[in-house]
Amino acid sequence: MNRDDAGSTDRGADTVVFDYGNVLYAWDPYGALAGRATIRQWEEFVREGGFGRWNEMCDAGVSFDQIEEALVSAYPDRPDWLALLRLYWERFSDTLTGPVAGTARIIEELAGAGVPLYLLSNFNDRLFEANRHLCPQLDLFDALIVSGAEHETKPGRRIFEILLDRHGLAPERTLFVDDSLPNITAAQDLGLRTHHFRGAGRLRAALTEAGLLPAAAAGRQ
Repeated sequence: MNRDDAGSTDRGADTVVFDYGNVLYAWDPYGALAGRATIRQWEEFVREGGFGRWNEMCDAGVSFDQIEEALVSAYPDRPDWLALLRLYWERFSDTLTGPVAGTARIIEELAGAGVPLYLLSNFNDRLFEANRHLCPQLDLFDALIVSGAEHETKPGRRIFEILLDRHGLAPERTLFVDDSLPNITAAQDLGLRTHHFRGAGRLRAALTEAGLLPAAAAGRQ
């Protein structure tokens, strides 16, 4: 059986786990730049200055001071890259560019139907708490698993195990929704059902086929 998309041939899922970035709320690091740095400067930093590495460390809950020290040690002749990383953190709220269309309504309908909801997100815990108010639907979730607080990140196996073990979730009854294929693959390897997020319309259709949303709700978008 293909577990992706929670196919209609098997309605075993009764719990939904959501990613945050680009599923609940749009994340675009370029949002921090406007009027402060150029696109060319940022893309050089991403390509040659290891932004992905520093961002992964941030998501894992490594302190900002430690990350800055590591960057300076790796690139002592590029103080401009340190300045760009600091800019990204200082203006992080500007990288969260708005709710992903349609997802909030789906979450509200799932909660209204009594479906248990969980968040599993790669997100620095300090930045998450500072921006949590942007997504009020998070108050409808049973629990929030944030990588920075756990010091574990997706697609690593451990953070999925934390979610399942801490909250007594059965993988075969849990549907994991994420926009990242490596994260989807990791979840499947642990036996979770999965939906590769590519838009709220497709997610709604999959949830309806899986019996987690009533068919009538599909006509009220």
